[in-house]
Amino acid sequence: MSDTSQLKTVQDESADSQKGKKRDRSASEERLIAAGIEIFSKHGYDGSTTKLIAKKADVNESLIGRYFDGKEGLLLTIVERFIEEMRNEELDYPPQENLENELIKYVEFKVGKSHERDCLGKIIICQCLTDNKFRKKALERIPMFADPKLIDRMARFQQKGQIRDGMTLDEIAEEIETYLHGAFLFDLILSETPEEEVVKSARRFIGHYTAGITKS
Repeated sequence: MSDTSQLKTVQDESADSQKGKKRDRSASEERLIAAGIEIFSKHGYDGSTTKLIAKKADVNESLIGRYFDGKEGLLLTIVERFIEEMRNEELDYPPQENLENELIKYVEFKVGKSHERDCLGKIIICQCLTDNKFRKKALERIPMFADPKLIDRMARFQQKGQIRDGMTLDEIAEEIETYLHGAFLFDLILSETPEEEVVKSARRFIGHYTAGITKS
């Protein structure tokens, strides 16, 4: 075998080895994320240890520090994953005939989905309130965003001239998200208000809100 052929063989083997390592890491990360969701939900943040999570994931405990910079980083990664899923979540209701009904349906949809993530939401909020370092990291890594799916739905109302001049779709979407965060924290988590009451209150809010931003 020539020197050139030998070099190519070594390079190919090295590339294959790197690909294998990446696949192994990706698989381990996914197992740790899945285990983290289960353990955090069951034991809370303080009750969840890296040992418990690693055992559930069937990986070496040191990988949590290597891949996520510890338990805190793993929790933030899980939340980032949930937020990305929310951004890609398709709205399961048909387009509505006016902005008020569109926003009501959107809020009902989001409130109905909140129970899927409420346990981790409680953990994040609790940590933010009691740990300033965690709060700062959470603010850096967990973005507030205007839902692009809602913006797409609202575009036709703007095109028809139904929304007041000077009001952007991004602003409307961000204000609705702010309302939802408040409803989630104060109504669903702190007050444990029944979902139907939260939705009823949201309908009233949307009615008043849209009256101020739509053209008569």
